[in-house]
Amino acid sequence: MWYFFDAGGPMMYPLLICSIMTAAYAIERSFHFLRAGKSPDAPQTIHDLIEKNEFDKALQVAEISPGPVSAVLEQGLLHAGDKKELIEEEITLKGTKELKRLNKHLHLIELISRIAPLMGLLGTVLGMVNAFQQFAQSNGSVDPSMLAGGIWEALITTAAGLGVAIPSMIVHHMLEEKVESFAFLMKYYGTEAVKHLGN
Repeated sequence: MWYFFDAGGPMMYPLLICSIMTAAYAIERSFHFLRAGKSPDAPQTIHDLIEKNEFDKALQVAEISPGPVSAVLEQGLLHAGDKKELIEEEITLKGTKELKRLNKHLHLIELISRIAPLMGLLGTVLGMVNAFQQFAQSNGSVDPSMLAGGIWEALITTAAGLGVAIPSMIVHHMLEEKVESFAFLMKYYGTEAVKHLGN
């Protein structure tokens, strides 16, 4: 395994760093989303209490429930009785903050998925340049197997770049879908809450 890594040339090191970053951020985001969705029934419970005009109980549930949806509803409940426009504004601001927290590091995973193939291609080009440079310096007495060996070693970085990019792209898509799911719930329950909390 180390032979292939070493044969790939210097571009293998940034690709290794990219793969470690993707794994680290994916694990961190997964744990964050796991905590955020720890109480999946809480938003509906809070919503039901709001519909019954039991705002104090709803606020108590919101305060002890983790997750962005509960946080948005808590913000709305803190302004219960105010004008609907004000409550809607407060909920929107809180939702924007929660979305920013949910999207943390996702842009880096997306960036890695985009640049990893280019880094691999750059490594291959550099390897090919090196292989043909050796061919030019040999004064025509080149063993074809040596040239072929240089070419296949150069192609290792392309394979490595794709090997980093494809999982990164899949991870980013899965995490982004989770963010969109939270965003929908925040918007849905937030909109419903405004109807009952505002004057």
